[in-house]
Order: sequence, then C-alpha cells, then structure tokens
Amino acid sequence: MMSQSITGKSSLCLIIGDPVSHSLSPAMHNAAYAALNLPFVMAAARVEASSLREALHGMRALNIRGLAVTMPHKVAILEFLDSVDQTAQTIGAVNTVILTDGKLTGYNTDWLGILRPLERITSLAQKKVAILGAGGAAKAAIYAALRGGASVTVFNRTLSTAEDLASTFACSARSLEDTDDVARNEIIINTTSLGMIGNESTSPLPQGTVQPHHIVFETIYSPASTTLLKDAQLVGSKIIRGSEMFLEQGAAQFELHTGVKAPREVMSQIISAS
Repeated sequence: MMSQSITGKSSLCLIIGDPVSHSLSPAMHNAAYAALNLPFVMAAARVEASSLREALHGMRALNIRGLAVTMPHKVAILEFLDSVDQTAQTIGAVNTVILTDGKLTGYNTDWLGILRPLERITSLAQKKVAILGAGGAAKAAIYAALRGGASVTVFNRTLSTAEDLASTFACSARSLEDTDDVARNEIIINTTSLGMIGNESTSPLPQGTVQPHHIVFETIYSPASTTLLKDAQLVGSKIIRGSEMFLEQGAAQFELHTGVKAPREVMSQIISAS
C-alpha cells in the first residue's frame, strides 16, 4: 500500500465519538487518501457529550476540514451546526460535517450505507422492514427503507421512544419484546449496540426469531459476525454485514470531504484486513 505524505499543507479530518478508539475510519480514509495522493489526514478524537459544543468551536479555530461523527453525537450535533443538508434534516441525524469559509454544514451518508447494500440483493418496493433500535442509525435506516418503497416498523426496548421516532416518519412502532411481530417482516435491520465489541454475546433478538426467508442487515461492523448474524446464518437467512454499510457510508463521506471519487477497493481492503 502506498505511504501517505503528511505536510504542513495537509487538511485534517477527525472522527469524533465516545468511545472512538475502536473505529476503522482513520485507517480506511487514510489508506484512500494515500492511494489517490491527496493532501488529507484523518485522526480520531474522543469527545464526551458534554464537550461537543466546545469540540465544534475547536474545529473552527483549528480549521479542521471535516468530521466523521459517530455515537453518541449524531443527533445532538444538529443544534451546533450553521446549516444542515435537507436529507440529514429529514433524517434528524448527522454523521458528516464539513467546514467551508468558517461555516459548519452537516450531512448524512448512513442512509446510503443502508440502501445500497440492500438494493444490491433485493427490491425494497412493498417489502416489510423491521428496524431494531431508535437512535441515529435507526433514523437513517427508516429513511433508506422508505425511500426504497418499503413499509417500516420500529422496534425498541422503550416503546415510547419507538413511537416518537415512528411518528416523525409516519410509520409503525412496537416493543422489541414483540418478536412474533418482528418475524412477520421480510427484512430485519439491527441498529442497536447489542452484539458490538463488549457485548459480543448479546443479540437484540432471541434465537429462533430469524427465519430462512429473512434478510438480516447488521449495522455493527466490529465484530464482523455478531450473535444476530450467526443465528441468521444457522437458519440460512441472507445476511448483510455491517462492513458493507461502513464501506458505503464511508465512501460517500470521503467524497464529501475531498470532492474526489472514493477508491472503494482500497477502502474495502482495509475493512477486510481488520
């Protein structure tokens, strides 16, 4: 792989979140910069929720070109931006920020990370989609599914949170405990943190919920195979790994930050090697 040359002219991008040390974004973006010989560098910065406003002041002061935004900031960051792209505004969450002429603009590429992998294997038109969770990633998943022509039900442990989110998008809401209702859908998208590193043995659904006819989309990319995906594979369901979402959202984010077409193969190799 090509080495990256960092100079005084290099533009800085950061991924911010809490936690953030596990993120593959710096490795993936830096490999892409190097492959195209672009004067950019990405690093990671742990930003606590209480420090988000100050972090964005720092972004302006340090002339940081762009941010990748991960949990828990995707929704909270909206109030600190100068403008928000229409799509991100509709979704109600931001995962990408660009600084231009002192102004911070927010975007969302997560929905593309959901839509593109799904449309590679099926048409979403008239499909029934169960979305597990009600955070920022769930908002992007709802938007993607509705854009594709699907009907959506949000399932969350706290039903009132699911109902609030569902009302924003005019879709349905159920408790995550209603596993029979989950099973009635054709596509299941997990946007919860259950199965992530630190919670590897957990799953948002009990074993036996997923059936062979389901398409199961996991938004967690580390570990590569979560308990939910393992259960799905055992019964022969089609699966979409979180790495596919991570690549698609990252490629779109790279293009927003740099204005250059993303070298997807290079970025995919970094994810596969992790």
